[in-house]
Amino acid sequence: MPAEQGLRVLIAEDGAADRLLLAQIVRRQGHEVVTAENGEQAVALFAEERPDLVLLDALMPVMDGFEAARRIKAMAGEALVPIIFLTSMNEEQGLVRCLEAGGDDFMAKPYSAVILAAKIGAMDRLRRLQATVLEQRDELARHHHHLLNEQRVAKAVFDKVAHSGCLRSSNIRYLQSPYALFNGDLLLAAFTPSGDMHVLLGDFTGHGLPAAVGAMPLAEVFYGMTAKGYGLVETLREMNAKLKRILPVDMFCCALLLNLSFERGTVEVWNGGMPDGYRLSAAGEVLSVLQSRHLPLGILAPEQFDDRTDILPLTAGERVFLLSDGVVDTGDAKDRLFGVERLREVLAANRDPGQLFDEVTQALERFGGVPRD
Repeated sequence: MPAEQGLRVLIAEDGAADRLLLAQIVRRQGHEVVTAENGEQAVALFAEERPDLVLLDALMPVMDGFEAARRIKAMAGEALVPIIFLTSMNEEQGLVRCLEAGGDDFMAKPYSAVILAAKIGAMDRLRRLQATVLEQRDELARHHHHLLNEQRVAKAVFDKVAHSGCLRSSNIRYLQSPYALFNGDLLLAAFTPSGDMHVLLGDFTGHGLPAAVGAMPLAEVFYGMTAKGYGLVETLREMNAKLKRILPVDMFCCALLLNLSFERGTVEVWNGGMPDGYRLSAAGEVLSVLQSRHLPLGILAPEQFDDRTDILPLTAGERVFLLSDGVVDTGDAKDRLFGVERLREVLAANRDPGQLFDEVTQALERFGGVPRD
């Protein structure tokens, strides 16, 4: 409603002379008026007319202004319909009752046209502000619903791609948030035609749909080239080149890639910006730290990209433990981070490698709960 447009004002006053006087004052100020003789009529008229503002006598027959105010506020719901109490009371308790009943202001008799105009103007500004806040809240809610729907669709599409791999293989155990994709985290695994297993743990910069948009072409390259028998180096180069082409300059993907060769008893490693991974003995001892030696994917041009990998032995019973920064960045109530040292303590204390996964997740829960994204 434009600021210069008049309001619809409900006047509830049991005195005929005062009611007529108030109606004349309010009409002269450019507002439309409806009148009631008691609280019961005021409530009925409010339900029928839905006025913008109410002038309400505190003491009326049939139903007093206090009860009428409570019912009017209940019917108004979230919308702010200001109530200005009209009262001859001047003691504190009486004025407090007006406010406690739902009144937004009060005006003492005899009525001043100047003061009444100022109070109506002030209440109208509050009413408009409340309407704006509610409109913005609803707009945010619609935007949030739209975003959640986009994420649901993107996740459904991506799941069809991601689940084409072998994450459910008996030699893989992992913990991943249902919406990790929209937090930038990515986990892929697939067998090559020769029986090797390629594994990718990635972490895109950013959150939401931008992270998902980057993850989908990366997964397409990973699964497509693995299925055709390409090695880790060729797959790395193609993924980096594709991300460099399609991502904005401020977006990239930290990634740790493995090629597990069960026939040769080796693990080939490339780590670009991810936290250290660990190669563990059958007894749980840390044999090697899989450190980051490269820049993330999508930063360097193809001619500058470093595709050198490390090849380590991996015999029967040995394990590889990988993690995203959500593990070490888990915070407690005092804003302390779980950190690498605590993780290394859990690794060092482990005596049964089969229980290590559970021991790490339990340590995180005891420390602070859920890993950060």
